[in-house]
Amino acid sequence: MKTIEVDGIKVRIQIWDTAGQERYQTITKQYYRRAQGIFLVYDISSERSYQHIMKWVSDVDEYAPEGVQKILIGNKADEEQKRQVGREQGQQLAKEYGMDFYETSACTNLNIKESFTRLTELVLQAHRKELDGLRTHASNELALAELEEDEGKPEGPADSPKTCWC
Repeated sequence: MKTIEVDGIKVRIQIWDTAGQERYQTITKQYYRRAQGIFLVYDISSERSYQHIMKWVSDVDEYAPEGVQKILIGNKADEEQKRQVGREQGQQLAKEYGMDFYETSACTNLNIKESFTRLTELVLQAHRKELDGLRTHASNELALAELEEDEGKPEGPADSPKTCWC
C-alpha cells in the first residue's frame, strides 16, 4: 500500500508484484479482475523477458476489466552495457498496444515515481469519465422521474378544489 498525491488528490494505491513468475500465474489472473492499472515490465537486459510481454498483454486482455489502464516498463535502465532490448523497441511495442512507455531503474530510482504517478493519473482520468457519465445518467434519471411525477399531478393551484387529472 502506498499513498501518492496526484493533482492535489491523495490516492492510496495497492501494488501487487508477481515478478512475472510462472508460479504466480494462477493467482495473477484473479488479481486482474479487480485491477484498475497494470504495469507490464520487462528487463532491458533480457530479450526473453521482452518477448514474454505479448503473452502478458494477452492475459491482461483476457482477464482484466475492460478499460484497465496499462503502462509498459523497460526496467534495469541502469544496466546499459547489458542492454538487449533497445528503447525504440519498447516505445514501438507500447505504441502498438496503445500504452505509455517508461524505462526505469529500481536500482537508481529512475522514473519510478513518474511511472507510478502517470498510471495513477490514467486510472483517475478513466474513473472521472466514468463518474461524469454516471452523474449525467443519474441527473437525467432524476429529471425524468420529476417530469413523470409532475405529469401525475392535477393542474391548478395546490389548494384548488379542482381534482381533474386531464
